Amino acid sequence: MIFTNEKCVGCNKCIRSCPVLTANVSADSKIDVSEEMCIQCGACFDNCHHGARDFEDDTEKFFTDLRNGRKLSVIVAPAFIANYPKEYKKIYGYLKSLGVAHIYSVSFGADITTWAYISYLKKTGKTGLISQPCPAIINYIEKYQPELIPMLVPLHSPMMAEAVYLKKYKNVTEDLVFLSPCIAKRVEVNDKNTGGYVRYNVTFKKLLEAIGDKYLYAAEADEESSYGLGARYPKPGGLKECVNFFLGKHISVLQVEGEAEAYRFLKEYSKRKSNMPFMVDILNCQKGCIRGTATDEKIDDTDVELAIDEMNKLVSYDEVKRNSAHNPWN
Repeated sequence: MIFTNEKCVGCNKCIRSCPVLTANVSADSKIDVSEEMCIQCGACFDNCHHGARDFEDDTEKFFTDLRNGRKLSVIVAPAFIANYPKEYKKIYGYLKSLGVAHIYSVSFGADITTWAYISYLKKTGKTGLISQPCPAIINYIEKYQPELIPMLVPLHSPMMAEAVYLKKYKNVTEDLVFLSPCIAKRVEVNDKNTGGYVRYNVTFKKLLEAIGDKYLYAAEADEESSYGLGARYPKPGGLKECVNFFLGKHISVLQVEGEAEAYRFLKEYSKRKSNMPFMVDILNCQKGCIRGTATDEKIDDTDVELAIDEMNKLVSYDEVKRNSAHNPWN
C-alpha cells in the first residue's frame, strides 16, 4: 500500500523515523518499502521532505465499480466533517449523483464500540486492555509484539461495528465503502477476520484528488444516521471522554498518541504486570484520526479544531443515553 516514488534521493530520513527498521529497504540509491514488514503508520510521510512516499487505496476501484452499476453505500468516519465542514454535504451529494445509495455516519458505530467495551470489561473484570480502533497499532502488535495480542479488547473497531449493525440489523444489502482518514484501514478491510462487511477503503485525500472541484455544483446531501457521542472518537482522548460520560465518573483510560510515543509505550507496556489502568486508548497519529495518515496536510489544524467544536454541538447527551437500550452504565 505504501511505496516509494521517483522523487526519492536516498536521504534515509524514512529509515530514521520508522518504528520498524526492517520496513525500509535500500536499493539502487533509493529506499523502498517492504510490504511484509510495513505497518502503514505513515511516519515516513511526516519526515520525508521530498514527497517520495505515496500510497494506494480503493478509490479507483470504488469509482470504477460505481460506473459499472455496482450497488454501494458509504459509511463515513466522523473526521470527514471536521476536515471538510463547508464542503461535506456537496461531496455527499456528488457521490449520490454518481449512484451511491446511502451515506451513514460511523459515529454511531463508535457509540456501539463504547457500549461493547464497557459491557465486556464489566462482565470480565479485566483491566489494562488495549482498544482496537487503530489498525496501524494492531498491525504492529500482530507482527512485532504478539505477546500483547491477549491484551487487545476482543471487539471490533467503530467502522466494523457500524458495518455489522447496518448489515445485520438494518438489512443494508449494498456493499459498504469506508470513507476514511487512514491508510492502514485497508488492512482491516481486507482482513479475513472482518468477514467482508466493508469492501473498500476510500481515503479523504485520494477521494478529493480524484474528484477535484466536480462536487461544487452538486445538490447537498446529508448522512442518514444521527450523530452520537462517538463523533468525539477521532480526536485524542475521545474514547476516554465517551467512557467517562457513560459511566458517570472519571475512569483511568490511559491516552497514548503519535508514532514517536506509541511504539515505545507498547514495548514498555508488555512488561507491566500490576497497577493497570481501566483500559488503554492508543492511536498511531499524534492528533488522532482527525488528522490521520490519509488526510490533507494542507488543511489548517485550527480550522479542524473549530469544526470539531461545531460537531460536538450536534450531540444530544440525553438522547445518547435515552436511545441506548441495555445500557452497560445503568
